[in-house]
Amino acid sequence: MSYQIHLNFLPLDGDIADFTVYRKRRETEQNLRSQEGMKSYRLPEHLENQEAWPLYWVSVDKEPDFEEFRASATMNPYLTCQILFLSLRTAASKLLAPEQYRVPDNHFINEVSFIQNRYDEGEEELVVQPYYLRSTRQFGYLVDFHFRLRDGVPFSRRIQQLSLSLDKNFRRNLDYYTDRLAKIRDSVNSRQNVFSTLQIPGLMDTIQISKDFVPLPAEPLRTKVYQFANNRESKSQFAGLRDHGPLVRLERPPKLLFMFREQDRQAARRLAVNLRGSKSRDRFSFPGFNTLFKCDPNIVSDPMILPNLSKSSIEEALVRAKQDMEEGDVVVPIIVLPGDDDSYLVQKALFSNAKIATQVCTLRVLQDENLLKWSIANIALQVFCKAGGHPWKVRPTKGRSLIVGISQSHKLRELNGRRSVEKYFAFSVMTDNSGLFQKIKVLGEGTEQESYIDALRRNLREVLEQSTRDFERIVVHTSFKLKHREMDIIESAVSEIVEKNDTSCRFAVVKVNHKSRFFGINRDVNSLVPYEATRVQLGPREYLVWFEGIYPDKKTVNKVFPGPTHLQILRVSKENSISDEVLLQDLVNLSGANWRGFNAKSAPVSVFYCHLVADLVHDFHERNLPLPPVEDIRPWFL
Repeated sequence: MSYQIHLNFLPLDGDIADFTVYRKRRETEQNLRSQEGMKSYRLPEHLENQEAWPLYWVSVDKEPDFEEFRASATMNPYLTCQILFLSLRTAASKLLAPEQYRVPDNHFINEVSFIQNRYDEGEEELVVQPYYLRSTRQFGYLVDFHFRLRDGVPFSRRIQQLSLSLDKNFRRNLDYYTDRLAKIRDSVNSRQNVFSTLQIPGLMDTIQISKDFVPLPAEPLRTKVYQFANNRESKSQFAGLRDHGPLVRLERPPKLLFMFREQDRQAARRLAVNLRGSKSRDRFSFPGFNTLFKCDPNIVSDPMILPNLSKSSIEEALVRAKQDMEEGDVVVPIIVLPGDDDSYLVQKALFSNAKIATQVCTLRVLQDENLLKWSIANIALQVFCKAGGHPWKVRPTKGRSLIVGISQSHKLRELNGRRSVEKYFAFSVMTDNSGLFQKIKVLGEGTEQESYIDALRRNLREVLEQSTRDFERIVVHTSFKLKHREMDIIESAVSEIVEKNDTSCRFAVVKVNHKSRFFGINRDVNSLVPYEATRVQLGPREYLVWFEGIYPDKKTVNKVFPGPTHLQILRVSKENSISDEVLLQDLVNLSGANWRGFNAKSAPVSVFYCHLVADLVHDFHERNLPLPPVEDIRPWFL
């Protein structure tokens, strides 16, 4: 089945005329900031003979020692997008007051945010980015809605409502796609005074922008299929567990050791009762831990009563948990906390450092009957996984693959108002292409960037070399958070292993970005939601993929579906020996392997788990808390 996705991209009407810039040869790859406020681009040294494309510092204004250069729009699309950004920023500054728009301080981010409506909680924005759509060879602007949270405002249901994830009645917004499109259209129409006056620097004529989204051909990949006990399959994680049982059962019942303050005893009791399951057996009731996971948990009759939530109190709780583990049982502490404050990070750091995975439940959930009803199944799932069980895997693509997800976490220090890196970390989360969690490994660690980079290079090569004997394919999924130098290390490590080893194992590197400005609609259905596993090609080896969506045979919307994930295939070994379709299908499959919940974030676990670990380690560092032995096999970070 093929159909069309209308992308939130407003193309320019017609071509961009040649424009004049001023350039100066950049002598070295280093010294990136030697020209304050400028960027460098590759341009032909000679227009008549375009074999050599060195780097130049480029300015739209005359500068000392810079030469005039006449550039075409397609000569370097990155430069042209920079010119379009400057055109947009200039038009905004001429027509709007400073408080009506915002430009990021980071000069690597080319976007202008137009402030549409203000609330006590924050501001509605129309975010506009210049973009070159390679598949259609068009320049233009991505336009998207964003709610910007005001500094110091705590997260709330009202903020979810303003962000469109909840509707006007504070229920799940099943009209998310139509509401988001309406916000974008209204905002674009209200800023026509800016869009109608855009001029390329040095040119007299204004550039015209289309008012409609660009249609692009879309093709669905295979939707996710989950496998359970005896390799029985289902399209639903919950129904599959209930009907077939977990993929790998627990060898013995886990001991659930409840820990709470005396004033929270009733909330803890309510949680214990709900884990056993509801007797009403209505449609939305949790059927019970034993019904789903075929194992009755042993809830310890003598809970740990915490005098308070101080670090010393949590240390005493850790001593108790270790005592209960001496009999060889798997103990999962269930800790009731008032909220996601520092006590959450303290207990997570202390227990994970001791190789004990805890399950935290907050009073907000336990004291709200409706919230608990929707959360209890996810709480039980996390407990089962932390006790060592495997609930499901996804039906993999043909051939065994190792997926290596890589992310980073840096400890920062601030001195005299300037922030610098005190310690560098890089992590990898390894799964196979069925989504089964293998292990976490520290790839790089150091107080100096060079020692960190050396460790990253060395450890990544070691991981790749060791795995060539066991897998047909090794695919590295990199986070968009990684810096250019780390990306270069990853690509070079893959290249070295490919050249060094005469092996049948094939390699690829894919960059995964789930926080882009891309959005798209399916006009074939009233909800505008694309079909699950839809892919749209933006350019050579560049795609958007919707990991969640409606089904062709079931077009009803029963949840808030997120937007697409931006994917770039950076390298494939042995003359493209792994097809783009296989690489994309693996990513779709891994988006269903998230054991954090039945409706957990639909992002590939290779990268998502990395982000969870990196964020936790960053928070531990900031508070001088002990670090976990991250290679422990159980997913303590869920």
